[in-house]
Amino acid sequence: MLSALSQASAVLVAIIGGFLVSRLVAISSEREGIRRLVEAATGRIQHIESDLDQAHQTRLNRAKSYLYEEAVEKILEDPALDLDSLIQGRLLGGTAVDELKPYALSLRQRVQDAVKAINGKLRKGDTKALELEALVERGLVIADADQDIYEQAFKHRRRSLPSPAGLAMFGPSSYADLSSVLRPGIISDAAHAASLRRQDEEIKAEADLRTQLRAAVAERDRLDEELARVGKPVGVAAAMWMLGLLSLGILVPLIMMAFEPKGLDVVSKILLLGSFVIGLVAILWYVGWFWLKIGKDKTQATPGRSSEAPPR
Repeated sequence: MLSALSQASAVLVAIIGGFLVSRLVAISSEREGIRRLVEAATGRIQHIESDLDQAHQTRLNRAKSYLYEEAVEKILEDPALDLDSLIQGRLLGGTAVDELKPYALSLRQRVQDAVKAINGKLRKGDTKALELEALVERGLVIADADQDIYEQAFKHRRRSLPSPAGLAMFGPSSYADLSSVLRPGIISDAAHAASLRRQDEEIKAEADLRTQLRAAVAERDRLDEELARVGKPVGVAAAMWMLGLLSLGILVPLIMMAFEPKGLDVVSKILLLGSFVIGLVAILWYVGWFWLKIGKDKTQATPGRSSEAPPR
């Protein structure tokens, strides 16, 4: 009897063990597949973020250039000019004031530095005939990025210098000053329309990328949740408990056969048979419960997929 119980328990252990092994292999394979999808989603997010940063920078650079066209001259005329008002007057669509405020602050500082540097190189007796190159020869250092700022600041400052003695009212330098004052800011209608189209395209491209980024992040979050769910499989813990209990059905008879070779009393036999029957019933209950659980999960998942079209 002990031998029969031990063999029967071994069969049950083999069945449960085989189920656990196959289940764990399937879980491992599923987790690896989801993990690769998570890595792909993360890479896609990084790619979209890179494109979004580039699109944002392109749009912002256009807005900065548009602000720059008038900002330098207005700051030269009024160093204490309210920057918010300046930005509001030269604000392109799709750009916020706060986005341009740091640039405007930096631009005003660059203009002030240029004015200070130019004033530091002026000498008594300088007239409107003075050229910027003369200040460079005197040691004025101009960074390539600030060349235009220095030129505008110099022309603005030169207008306040006295005219050279004996120079006609419309001499060469006066013509130069007049040309700088009357420098046209006129853009043809076709060029303006093309600029507006590019601006609209840049705004739309940035908005599309933001939408793609939100969708990609949502997909990665969903995959992370799925990966966590797969890491906690249903039924495996219960199967492990049953495997451990049924293993006692092998171990206990073997011990009894070793220490009680003459046989067991009636009570011990009843207890062993009862425990074996309980283990068998537990296995049948587990199989039935697991089958119902799988069927319930499929029933809950099917209506949502059939009644609702997948998002695009």
